[in-house]
Parts: sequence; structure tokens; C-alpha cells
Amino acid sequence: MNRGILYGLGLCTVSLSPLWFWHNQQESNPVNFVSASTPIAAQAQLPLNSHIIDQANFIPSGDIPRFEQYMGWILRESGIDVRMVFLPSTGNKPIETQAVDLMSQLQIGKQTGQQRGILLLYDVQNQRLKIEVGYGLEAVFPDVFVNYLVQKHTKTFFASGDASLGLRLMLRLLQHRIREAVIGNDFDPRTISKASELAHLSGGAGVNAALTLGTTESTPVALPDSEAAFPAEKSPTSTYQTYLAWLSNWPLNPNADFLTPESRQYLASLPSSPAYAEYIFLSEYGKQFKVVERGDLALLYFTNTPFVSPHFFIKVDGTWHMDLMAEVRNTREHTGGEYTWAYYGDQDKYTYAFHDLLITLKGYRRFQDGDNRPLVIRGDR
Repeated sequence: MNRGILYGLGLCTVSLSPLWFWHNQQESNPVNFVSASTPIAAQAQLPLNSHIIDQANFIPSGDIPRFEQYMGWILRESGIDVRMVFLPSTGNKPIETQAVDLMSQLQIGKQTGQQRGILLLYDVQNQRLKIEVGYGLEAVFPDVFVNYLVQKHTKTFFASGDASLGLRLMLRLLQHRIREAVIGNDFDPRTISKASELAHLSGGAGVNAALTLGTTESTPVALPDSEAAFPAEKSPTSTYQTYLAWLSNWPLNPNADFLTPESRQYLASLPSSPAYAEYIFLSEYGKQFKVVERGDLALLYFTNTPFVSPHFFIKVDGTWHMDLMAEVRNTREHTGGEYTWAYYGDQDKYTYAFHDLLITLKGYRRFQDGDNRPLVIRGDR
């Protein structure tokens, strides 16, 4: 048996998050099959080693190879087997029973031992989501975390009509939690309270949330009127603190004064969910960092987390502005390897200013005084 959480879901729309991307498609592994029990397309065969099974045509077919690739990377990186199954309906069988059956039939998590598997099962007709977590992952994904994830993230993205995007971002959030667990960081809901209200969220199996079905014409959240609420400051550190305050106040205002004009324009085109803003906030809040100033440019990198990429600042008229576009251009996220980000800047002003601080570790360019602890890749054991 596995510990599970059940949610009622409707569908909702939001665009791609600023720091999310799909990697290039790679060759998939050979597929084995297992027979499914009714009511799943009676006696149909389910691919035993596929990470995503969509019998409801719920996910755009072009996205499925990318899901497969990304979840394959998570498996290699952490040894955690993440699966998604979408059914037109579970028929007369309770979704809880169907989830337990699928965990067994698909042998989710068994190949890595310790029941290190997690299943996301969605009943399209009844708009029900069941998340089943193997016993070996209860410490990694406690009920309060899964509850937070679905309440804050899936509620927004599914309500928009772009479920594929929401599920991609959910994988990003799951992966970050896995990485934190690998280096020994427990999930602490008291930290989340800094950015969101969790007091009303109760843990335990069987937690339910009724969500409203949305469409791609859903009304966007109104933005704050005041651009001066988050001003550029006299030092990079103070502007960074403004950035954290901005992240913790939803809805985000892309026209905040502390951002460079190019960053404002970019962010204005990329609506996000409160969960992703909180994900960024929680990955950085309370972390130690170092700031290096050189002329009108500054670099901020972290010294006690290897997972967060550096930030860049530029001084204009005596105040420091955060250059998020420099981060988008110069850094790239990675999955499936020992390091989760690398620096790719070349012949730009920040690379010229800070090139002497760069080192290459196993093919990844990073900053020499930052936290460069590598992940232990379970797939290489």
C-alpha cells in the first residue's frame, strides 16, 4: 500500500513560467507492456516503463515525448519513479482503488527499491486527481507538501485550460523538492508561511479540494497599480531583498521599479502561478549569498545551496536594478546530471566583468566561491 492524496480538479490557463523550458527530445527506451484491469479500456495493454499513459487524449501528443524525457531524467538523477496516467473515467471503480492497482500493475518505484514511486492519476470525466506516494517517499513528499502543491499550483494552471503547462511546472516543483531532500533539507511548512497561508491546509490521506472548471478565456489576475511599491535600492543586496518581497506578494507586478526595463517587458509577457512565485521565493529565502560589485555591474551567487542560479544587477542613476534577462540569457537549468545549472554567458558585459570568477566543473561553468556541491546521481550507482 501507499499513502495517497485525493483532489477534485477542474481545468484553468496560464502561460509558460519565465525560467521553465523543455530540453531537446532524446531517444526513448524500448517499451514493455502490462495488461490493465477493467475499467481501464478493458484488457488494454499499458506500457510498463512509460512515464506517461494518456488514454483520454488529455495531453497534446507533441508534449508526451518531452514528458517522457523529463521524468526519465528525474529517475536517473534521484531514483524516484514519477508516472502520470490519464483515463477517460475510472468507471465504477473508486479512483483510490484504481491508483493502488496501477501502482502494482505498473510496478511504479519497484525497480529502484524502497517503493520510491509517485503516481498522478487523473479521471477526466469526473475531474478527479489522485496522487499516490510510495512509502519510501513519505519523508520527501509529506501530505502537507502535496496539499500545498495542488492547492497553490494545480488549482491555478488547471483552471486556465492549459493542463499540460501546469503538469510540466508541477514536475519542476516536485524535482526541486527531491533535490532539497537529497542534500538533507526537510520540507518545513513554517517557512512557507512567510509567503502563503498554510494554516488551513490539513495533512493526511484523503484531502479534497473542489476546483472550478475554467477555459482559455479565463480572466487574468489584475496587477497592482503601484510601481513604486518595489523600488530600486542603493545597494545590490537591498534590491535583492526587494526582489524577495516582490515574489511574496501576489499577483506579481512586472513593472516594478527594481527591474530593468527589458526584464519588465519580458515578465509582462509571461503570466505565472502563485505556486511558481512561491517556489522561487522558497528556494532562495534564508539562503546565504555573496555579492561582487565591479563598476556599475554586480553579481550575486549563493554559498549554501547548489540549486539556485546567480542573479545580475546594473546600477542606473545611483540605484541598483535587477537584470533578470541577463539570468535568462546567461544561465541554463539542467536535469539528470550532477549540477542543476550552468553559466553560458559569452561576450556580454557580465561575462567580461566576472569571467575570472568562473570555473569549469565536469563540463559545467559555475562561480568558484559558490556552493558547488554535486548531486549524487542514483542512476550511476
